[in-house]
Amino acid sequence: MGIRGKLDRASIFYKQQDFDAATTILEKILEKKPNLFDAQQLLALTLHGQQKLEAAILIFKKMIERNPSHAASFNNLANVYNDLGQVQLAERHYLTALGIDGNHADAYNNLANVQLKVGKKIEAEKNYRKAIFADMEKAEYYLNLGVLLGEQGKFEEALECHLKVLELDLSQSSVYFHIFNNFMFLHRYQDALEFADIGLVSNQLDDFQLCELLIGKAILFWLFDNDEEGQQAINLSEQIHTITAERLNLKNHRVFHTFIKELLTYRLQNKLEYKTSKQQPIYFLSESHGFAVNGMTVEHENNEHTVKSLFITGAKIFHFIQDAEHKCKASLNILLNGIPKGSCAVLGFGEIDCRLNEGIFHYCNKYNKDYQQIIDAMVVKYIRLLKAASKENDLNIIVYGVPAPHPIVLNGIVEEEQETFKQLVAYFNQQLTEVCHDNNIPFLDVYGLTNIDGVSNLKYHCDAFHVKPSTVPALFNELIERENK
Repeated sequence: MGIRGKLDRASIFYKQQDFDAATTILEKILEKKPNLFDAQQLLALTLHGQQKLEAAILIFKKMIERNPSHAASFNNLANVYNDLGQVQLAERHYLTALGIDGNHADAYNNLANVQLKVGKKIEAEKNYRKAIFADMEKAEYYLNLGVLLGEQGKFEEALECHLKVLELDLSQSSVYFHIFNNFMFLHRYQDALEFADIGLVSNQLDDFQLCELLIGKAILFWLFDNDEEGQQAINLSEQIHTITAERLNLKNHRVFHTFIKELLTYRLQNKLEYKTSKQQPIYFLSESHGFAVNGMTVEHENNEHTVKSLFITGAKIFHFIQDAEHKCKASLNILLNGIPKGSCAVLGFGEIDCRLNEGIFHYCNKYNKDYQQIIDAMVVKYIRLLKAASKENDLNIIVYGVPAPHPIVLNGIVEEEQETFKQLVAYFNQQLTEVCHDNNIPFLDVYGLTNIDGVSNLKYHCDAFHVKPSTVPALFNELIERENK
């Protein structure tokens, strides 16, 4: 076999991620032809694949010295710097590659990836589009642009990009959940269900991706009272608890799976609590904290109402009050515009803002900020937003607070931080209470109901994050008692 044939064979092994086999062939080639450019390039790429980053950098630098006009070498070197976390150095080398070759599609795509890491969303979007213009047949570029557009709340444009991915490359299996998710943020639930089914029968998904779509379906079946199919989806996604590979959102999907499974069991065992009211429903808008109350009966303004839960995954108050475009902000506007005029809507956001590992606590620790100042500004903007939305959409707004934290979430942090966190959650609810009172907005004080010494009294929590279905009806009864005093 000649050198060209050996290079082709090494390239095949590299693409199959059999880096050891590729390295063996390439080292033998370079023993005979130590300056063979293509062999050096492929060896450096293989070393990168093996995470031998410093060795890869040395080879790429030598190649650039030999051929300073080779755009691919700059692009490949930038990829290594990116993996090392040296984002600015990576960005500089991508720009150099593009200065040499203004049609280098991969360099545009990779540059956009690093720009996203440092928050340059406008520049990233432009460069994803340039990558697509340079190579309109590369599914990865449409996938990346679609994800960015979806994050910004440009759901229809994102769907166009992701449907193009399926047209070009069915093996890009993550796209199925991205499309499903965009339909969820658009609250086009039937479309979401139908596309989940397309993904499930595609024979392209791995076990985790199958579970993602099945759990998504189970959530929708729960929210639309289809318990039989919900239970089936939960049963089929049971393996989410045995997946060991590191996957983004694996922990969240496990929590959702367990939670929906428990809710389905609860509704089966407590059917009398789910009597259907003939009165207009009360809508409960939240992230997963609104799941539990779906279908429950509450008393409000001398009438019984059935709660209809509506869902924005991962939503924070922080997202709603920013000037920048964001998927959760766009999704909330769609929900508020779609609720029938004159309806009552409970807004139950804030729990994710008040978590240990993200939101206000994490931000204040990282940037040495005063949480009270952050909360003061956040709550005022949030209530102002809700008042404007209620007026514009002719809605009667009720605000739902944040439960006292479950003691288990405090495990693993020092006592001083525990006290600060408990005070933060208490202060958040205090400010919500006061600002709602000042604006004549009814407030469901779930913190007061669940609190004992800054943590949950364990009477209402059903897991470390969520409260039981009966909690919100109890809060409406408290509201009636306060109004009658």
